[in-house]
Amino acid sequence: MHVLRSLEDAQALRADLLTAARLVVVGEGVLGSEIAATARTLGVDVTMAGPQSAPMALQVGPMVSEMLAELHRDNGIRLRLGVGVVGLTEVDGHVTGVRLATDEVLPADVVVVAIGAIPTTGWLADSGLQLDNGVVCDSRCRAADGIYAVGDVARWHHEQLGALVRLENRTNATEQAAAVAGAIVGEDECYAPVPYFWTDQFDVKIQVHGTLPAECEVDIVDGDVSARRFVARYRTDGIVTGVLGWNMPKQSPLRRQEVVDGLAVAADRVASTT
Repeated sequence: MHVLRSLEDAQALRADLLTAARLVVVGEGVLGSEIAATARTLGVDVTMAGPQSAPMALQVGPMVSEMLAELHRDNGIRLRLGVGVVGLTEVDGHVTGVRLATDEVLPADVVVVAIGAIPTTGWLADSGLQLDNGVVCDSRCRAADGIYAVGDVARWHHEQLGALVRLENRTNATEQAAAVAGAIVGEDECYAPVPYFWTDQFDVKIQVHGTLPAECEVDIVDGDVSARRFVARYRTDGIVTGVLGWNMPKQSPLRRQEVVDGLAVAADRVASTT
């Protein structure tokens, strides 16, 4: 059974996939979807299992997640989604399959579990810092006087979103580190970026700027869904909260400013009610 959290994990998984016939991926988020797609391109028989209705449903919403489901099925991945996973089966200490809540067993030579990560903050338990799904920080990423947190472990107050935020992606880690470096040398600016991530699966690149709430209006502002090249805009209460590009890597970032403007409007609304 594999997880994917380090270079060593990736190397061990790669070695097993080169000889494996059947892979089951437990987890249908970004990482699980990417692992499934990559393994399938290596010729491995792949099944994806998890409780959500479609790949990346929580990250991209129903329309795009259903398109991802179609993409994965068209490339030969079996989807056993919308049902819980209760355990693994094994013989002589070797994993042989994944057992679903329905008691169905999905046979496997290799199993990868990609169901999210918990920040490693145990070593800070006696530090006096506030720990709650990460190291809690102010809008400058300060956990305490002279102490800052950066990257996956930092849960900081995003002033424009009006909430504590913890982002698990490379772009945030890089931008947040630069912001904290500025704070250390005396700059006094809030860290309030537009959240961003991208994923490459088979021949599709998806880029997401901002947030895509489950209950929101979606309209296509560039391209064509039927051509599988488009940019979608997401709005809540008339405010643009995010944009998503499907195979439009140049056009999608051009819509980022709409999210910046939307965040400013949302922040003004919050300020006017407090």
